[in-house]
Amino acid sequence: MPSQIKVDEIKNVAGQYEIKTNTFKGQTTGGSIAVQGEGSATTNLQQGLCKMWINFDPDTIEDSFNVASHTDVATGQFRPIVTNAFSGTENRATVVAIQNNRSEPYVRHESTTDCRIYIYDEAGGAHYDEQYYMIGTGDLA
Repeated sequence: MPSQIKVDEIKNVAGQYEIKTNTFKGQTTGGSIAVQGEGSATTNLQQGLCKMWINFDPDTIEDSFNVASHTDVATGQFRPIVTNAFSGTENRATVVAIQNNRSEPYVRHESTTDCRIYIYDEAGGAHYDEQYYMIGTGDLA
């Protein structure tokens, strides 16, 4: 049987309440960790995390998280590839925002690791390159 430490409070010698570790894993429910929300309700830590995001200027990736690469497919069409795959093609939520209000970007999930972003100017009737911001949530594989 592994050793157990049972305490009511952890406090370092300098008086701060801080724990430093490289990994947290819940003991039950598939390793999930329950976190107390703003009130008395709890939420699942893993479910509440953003799993990928990107800030893409048509010339370069400005910044990103869990993005392995990015392809400029054609005018107004982009393809970010995630480093750690999602558990399925459609069981994730993806939000894309652009700088102007000429159109609404469209997202099509291609596989568990990539999707296509389409930016189309409805008034002008053509695709165009525009800086975009994308956030992806859902279960990782």
